[in-house]
Amino acid sequence: MFADAREFFEAAREASRDAERIKRQLDAMAERELSLGGSSFEPRVRTSPNPGRMEGRVVAKVDLEERLRDRQRDDYDMLDLACAVLYGTDAASGLWSFVGWPADAICQHYVNDLPWPVVAKLMGYEKRYVIGKVRNAMSVCDEKVDFEKVRATWNETRKST
Repeated sequence: MFADAREFFEAAREASRDAERIKRQLDAMAERELSLGGSSFEPRVRTSPNPGRMEGRVVAKVDLEERLRDRQRDDYDMLDLACAVLYGTDAASGLWSFVGWPADAICQHYVNDLPWPVVAKLMGYEKRYVIGKVRNAMSVCDEKVDFEKVRATWNETRKST
């Protein structure tokens, strides 16, 4: 699943993108429901020529929302795991304790899905310099992080949700 740090953080980046897509989709669904009168507290009586069909649509919508929320939960679990690898569970662990600010750059680019120019500006360095430091930090991560344990933690997290 995760052969090295780059593959792991690329998976985190995809989880970040997916979580954002799901958020937009759920927000759009909620907005659509509000625009159709879902927020009104006035009693409404509607008749449908085919009430069974309407029930089916409601059930399908609820099922879709549930699947999206489950996927979003998995995405957030992956992002939490990436943050744990970067920052650890205390001040003496995590990649940051070995490399310092390049761990923040990894977080900004992969976990927060920011483009390199923005990350470089946030870090206060030239883009090429930041990318080079991130490459070095990824090598340190490969040396220091047991990705078998990370994989096991990820799999255990997914089973428990």
